[in-house]
Amino acid sequence: MNTRLNISFDSDMLESISSEFDLRAPNKEALRRLIFTLDGDYDPSVMQVLNLATGVGKTYLMAAFVEYLRRQGVGNVVIVTPGKTVQTKTVQNFTPGSARYITGSAVPPEVVTPQDYSAWVARQNGADRLAFGREVPALAFIFNIQQLIAPKDADGDTRGGTQDAIRRKPRRFDENAGVLFDYLKNLDDLVVIADESHLYGSSAVAFNAALKELNPAAAIGLTASVNKKTDHVIYEYPLYRAIQDKYVKAPVLAFRKTGYGTDVASEEQQLRDALQLRSIKQTYYDSYAASQNCNRLNAVVFVVCSDVDHATQVAGLLRTPEYFGNDEAVLQVDSKHEDEATQRKLNELDLPDSPVFAVVSVNKLKEGWDVKNIAVVVTLRAMASEVLTQQTMGRGLRLPFGRYTGVWQIDQLDIIAHQSFTELLNSENVLQQFGLEEAVAEPDKAQAEDAIRRAAENSAVGTGMASGSTDDSHQQEERGSELPGTTSPNANMGDSGSQTSAVSIGNENGEVFPGIGVRAITDSTSDTEQEQSWELVSIERNPAFADVTYQFPVTSITVQQPPIDLSEIGVSQIEQAARRVTSTGDVLLRKEIIAALGKKLRAEDRESAEVDSVQVDDASAKEALVKLVMNMPLVPKTEQTARYVGTFLVPKFMQSVNFTGWTVKSLDSARVELHKLIQTYTAETLRSTREVPSIRPKPLPGEGYVLPLGKKVHDQIDSREQFVRGQVYRGWFKSLFAEESFDSYTGEYQLARLLNTSPGIVWWHRLHSHNNAFVYYNAKDRYFPDFVALDASGVYWIIEGKDERGRDDIKVQAKRKAAETLVQRLAAEDTYENQHWGYLIAYEQDIDRADSWEDLKAFTQPVSNSL
Repeated sequence: MNTRLNISFDSDMLESISSEFDLRAPNKEALRRLIFTLDGDYDPSVMQVLNLATGVGKTYLMAAFVEYLRRQGVGNVVIVTPGKTVQTKTVQNFTPGSARYITGSAVPPEVVTPQDYSAWVARQNGADRLAFGREVPALAFIFNIQQLIAPKDADGDTRGGTQDAIRRKPRRFDENAGVLFDYLKNLDDLVVIADESHLYGSSAVAFNAALKELNPAAAIGLTASVNKKTDHVIYEYPLYRAIQDKYVKAPVLAFRKTGYGTDVASEEQQLRDALQLRSIKQTYYDSYAASQNCNRLNAVVFVVCSDVDHATQVAGLLRTPEYFGNDEAVLQVDSKHEDEATQRKLNELDLPDSPVFAVVSVNKLKEGWDVKNIAVVVTLRAMASEVLTQQTMGRGLRLPFGRYTGVWQIDQLDIIAHQSFTELLNSENVLQQFGLEEAVAEPDKAQAEDAIRRAAENSAVGTGMASGSTDDSHQQEERGSELPGTTSPNANMGDSGSQTSAVSIGNENGEVFPGIGVRAITDSTSDTEQEQSWELVSIERNPAFADVTYQFPVTSITVQQPPIDLSEIGVSQIEQAARRVTSTGDVLLRKEIIAALGKKLRAEDRESAEVDSVQVDDASAKEALVKLVMNMPLVPKTEQTARYVGTFLVPKFMQSVNFTGWTVKSLDSARVELHKLIQTYTAETLRSTREVPSIRPKPLPGEGYVLPLGKKVHDQIDSREQFVRGQVYRGWFKSLFAEESFDSYTGEYQLARLLNTSPGIVWWHRLHSHNNAFVYYNAKDRYFPDFVALDASGVYWIIEGKDERGRDDIKVQAKRKAAETLVQRLAAEDTYENQHWGYLIAYEQDIDRADSWEDLKAFTQPVSNSL
């Protein structure tokens, strides 16, 4: 069994060191818990894990702990880092004179790395140096995990820069000092500190073998991502506490209402949005630095890519004139870009004269990289589970000026991801991703998750985004019901015109926990309160159009099984089947006759012989294939079918094969493929059904109606902020009813205003659910259009206002297809003889930029049966 450390818990020493290192409260408490544990009956073979949120300052805790050990007489500490970047940073943290040196130690430790044994060699060959009087510096052996693991081959070079050479060196004899690894494992009081210890769990076999070989008196793990099933955690300080205590930035999701795609154009939009946010933050960085008389900092964008090629492409794009226009402004860091010059620029990223404004990486800087001036994180082509992890967010959580400033542009980290906001927050492990898992007790977690998801919906409503815009009203249209009014949540507004909402979570005890910010990259909105009135208000027909009536084409759909029609087989399907026809030669199977005395004759297999197949002329081949098709079950035995098979199907099939000249062998192959093609089509047709629409004219607009008690008519409005869903507005002089209500501002109210003022419109009618004017777009689902309008050319238009996302929405496009088919069929209906009808979807952006009905038609590409 390992020997335990011989140290004691000294509260005065703890207080002194905490003060000298200016430890934050959670780091001081973690140090207290660690020392108390090591002064007790702990198991040296078990790693004692401190779970502290990213950005709280684990390196300060590490330095303070090393100093406590030194004062207690423990002078050898091995610090294991996850990679080269973190190792370089840690060496700087323990090296006096470095810009990243952590002050506080009366006697700074002497650093030993595989590249520099000088401090250890000096200690081995002479008395302890007394540069600090009677105080003896500790030795800090700083390795990355790859350098600590045993090499595959112990023999070989130790002077090269390869991983194996570096791994051999600690295990090989040094003529000046001996074998470093033997020195370490023979120490009775060796302490190993594993930075980012979640990377060295039980599955990290090689590391655990090295750790077991060192046989330390104590192993300490520092991480922000524990494995609760395997890690022995002695102290926890989760991310939600760090946000609450203002030790790190508050993460903010910056998003567009339709989200981002994964194509190049969408990525470029993400990058442009990120650079715009960076520019806004830079202004506040500069202003704060000037007012506080402190060093200037660049606000930096951190871009996470899917692989090295992707990172190279993105870095090249950011260097173009459309973005930064400067090669030095973009730093690419990945497995192919980690040379000394790159590392130097990375280390100097938060210095006043750094030229870097964007770092592009491939999760290379995921752990332990603690630069403080990352202002915006962009995750390209990443899943939601990768976007919101503490390690991804952690690269930007540190406070740029070391403390909260009270300025949200400085104190918040913007995260831009290609997923929609709702998709990110609806992920199953949303609490864990945000570091909120420990914020609530187990019974309250469902409530917490609901609160986060409600914030997604409310933020979208409050900002005129996805769930609160036109789209909600049309979800209700399918049910034929009205939506109640909604109100926007409280929001903090920044000077940039974006809006930030917070997801606050409380439990049954009244405790309120900190939330995650939400910033919409759009203009902010708010709703006005409805005025109250207690008189009955009647909505009557507009006298100017009192005699106007029209027949709305209400549709229904019946389901029928379609007939077998071989012309429905696509040309591409015919060509694909033909290309599978083979034209190889025939094979003669060969058997040898064996005769034996007193036994019957027998045949034994021998090697086959390839021979040419018998030729078949094209006409005979065509005749054989036509007969094959016509004799198949379910194929209609009609003159029309025979004509189609003989003049197109079989000739097209024969034309598409990959050879010339038919043979008996290739004809047999053709029969198989053609039979399979027809059989597949007939089977699919029998399984399918066809939706056949019918039209029932419905007289509209009907008579007036009475508003619910307390409702009144309001004057027209000029902004989204004044709009209230379902509220009735007056002044519609071209409407069949001079007073009307709407479900959305940008998709319906603004469209009504356009119809009302356009010279090209004679009248318009706002359709409500009680009108029962609907169109079925499949056998089960129907939708309710928003308007019918008559234009100056005599065309009746069925019109819908839609959210921008509808352009790519499958359901919206199905509705459009059904309406377009309806418009075409109306040309053949007796009721609509001598009438012309059209259909138009008006998306929000088209409505916003159109000045007239003619503009709107030009933008939206409507369909009509008018020639």
